[in-house]
Amino acid sequence: MGVDFFDCDVCGESICDAGDYESCSCGRNWCSMECAEVDEFEKEHCKLGYDMEDNECEEDYCCDCDNYIDESSCKYCREEDFEDNILLAYALQELNFTRADLIKQYKDSKK
Repeated sequence: MGVDFFDCDVCGESICDAGDYESCSCGRNWCSMECAEVDEFEKEHCKLGYDMEDNECEEDYCCDCDNYIDESSCKYCREEDFEDNILLAYALQELNFTRADLIKQYKDSKK
């Protein structure tokens, strides 16, 4: 059985898949909840704020009520934000620029 390592999507710290880390269904990974919160990661939860593990919900189990959010997500998989490369590709398309055009214009601006 092997162990894989990958980088935290926020701070770049190395993460071992056999250790503690946070991950999202979209494929993003974070070394800690603090880093996950930068990407507005939310674990499955009750919208009313009840602690599901302590059975605080007025329903017998929170996962059966309408306030239960059953999927963990971050701002990227909720499409509230997008990676820079996606936004750049869109901007270039809207500006009718190619990457080569942008490089030339950038070089010319440095002269």
